[in-house]
Amino acid sequence: MKNLWKRGLAVLGAIAISTVGMTQAHAQQTFGWAPKPAQLTPYTGVNQPLTRLSDVIANRDPAVSWRQKIVDEPNVSADYVGMAVGTETRPSLSADHRTAFIVWAGDIEVTIQGQPTFMAKKGTMIQVPHRNEYKLKNVGTAPSLHFEIYVTDHTDLYLQNSATLPPPPAGDAWYLSRIDAPDVWTRPGQPTKPVFRHYLDSPSAQEFVNNDRLFVNAIRGQSTSLPPATDLGHFHVYGGEFWFIIEGTMGYLIEGMPYFTAGPGDVVYAAKGRWHRAGNHPNTGLGTRVAINGYPRGAHLWQQTNPPAVPPVQVLPPSTRAALSSITSNGSYLQPTVTLSGYPHADSPSDDLEYSEYWLDGAPQSTRYAGPFQIRGNGVHTLSYRSVDKAGNVEPPKTLAVGVIDLPPLTLQVVPSTLNLRTAAGLVTTVISVPAGYDLRQWGVSDVRAEGTPAVSAAYSADGRTIVATFNKAALGSVPAGNQVKITVTGQFSYNGAQAPMVASAQVQVIR
Repeated sequence: MKNLWKRGLAVLGAIAISTVGMTQAHAQQTFGWAPKPAQLTPYTGVNQPLTRLSDVIANRDPAVSWRQKIVDEPNVSADYVGMAVGTETRPSLSADHRTAFIVWAGDIEVTIQGQPTFMAKKGTMIQVPHRNEYKLKNVGTAPSLHFEIYVTDHTDLYLQNSATLPPPPAGDAWYLSRIDAPDVWTRPGQPTKPVFRHYLDSPSAQEFVNNDRLFVNAIRGQSTSLPPATDLGHFHVYGGEFWFIIEGTMGYLIEGMPYFTAGPGDVVYAAKGRWHRAGNHPNTGLGTRVAINGYPRGAHLWQQTNPPAVPPVQVLPPSTRAALSSITSNGSYLQPTVTLSGYPHADSPSDDLEYSEYWLDGAPQSTRYAGPFQIRGNGVHTLSYRSVDKAGNVEPPKTLAVGVIDLPPLTLQVVPSTLNLRTAAGLVTTVISVPAGYDLRQWGVSDVRAEGTPAVSAAYSADGRTIVATFNKAALGSVPAGNQVKITVTGQFSYNGAQAPMVASAQVQVIR
């Protein structure tokens, strides 16, 4: 259900499953709700609905090789590449993904690892499985032109005998390593896939590449009458789709665009989530479009007529838990520290929180949670809190009544007030005091330490308002010399079954 509601809904019908079993139902027509962009995916940069071949090759210098990106999709991209006479591509091999080519002009000699060298001409379709080294060379008397199709995030490798190397990807450096075996040409269970096909010599509908992340499929048909404008076709959720027109005249209707036609060498691109349909333009005879995308088995989401109303969108708010430290036997807390932990709903379209916030004692404005915080002040406090995820789902506030018992306010005196640490012999005395009305014996002070070292002795006064603790001078061996040096004594309170840290500090003069 991830991302099901993130970008709006396209009406595809209600799920129609009768008394037949689930397997049977899916073998029949199945209808479901799919996410469709609330606003059309824009055409930006090189990604345009129609790229005319005439515009790509206009004003090119025949003596200069060039490359122009035509489609730049997250899944699959494509470039037109022109090669001057006698030039060739750098020998390389794709680490993990298949590459395909459609030659459109000139005479290109193709060399692929483990295959006889062959000649490609206009209309030749070529595929190269990953980790097979290949190169293309213009051996004709005129500039050549080919359309290169590749997985967008592919990585090229170069064999050890390469005379030179291109700059590595940003942040990387070249490293000589052993490379796994080349991929096979045809996957088990698939029809045999050729290395190349001179398509225009014998045009026919046939998938050419059917790999995990690349699909190249020749679709050939006869022209028919133009469907009505109300026939929107289908859309995809995995990303965009594009077509290389290899024969005839194709007609396209893409959401947000008027109907248009494309001819041989032109490239048509339907952005993610846009309705689109394609077919041979009326009265133009046979034609072929080569469909290209990154999902051979990707979903086609078809238009439905008279769909039912969209079901209510379920709000999937995050959930926040408040953890408080030091609860006593009567349910109150010793000057508690509060930690808020928020989690997106398992079915939320967001995997992360935007923020958590809290209100203390009915404050009119919330405080953004930035980390654990303390609640002080004897008595009962009201804590409200909630979280908001990155999809904008807002959790209803939760409220706690928190009984708080403040820790005793402590003062520390070090005797003598000037510490002579020139010698390690002798003792240092500290006096921990509380105001009238407190009795430290009720707070169960234990594990008294100075700068992390246990006390030699510690005893309460007769009225319970002080603790006198002594330490070996060696315990203060790491304390620096100075006029205002902070000395810290720590311990632990135990009150009504709860524990809390005891901390007291004083400034003293230290001589070394």
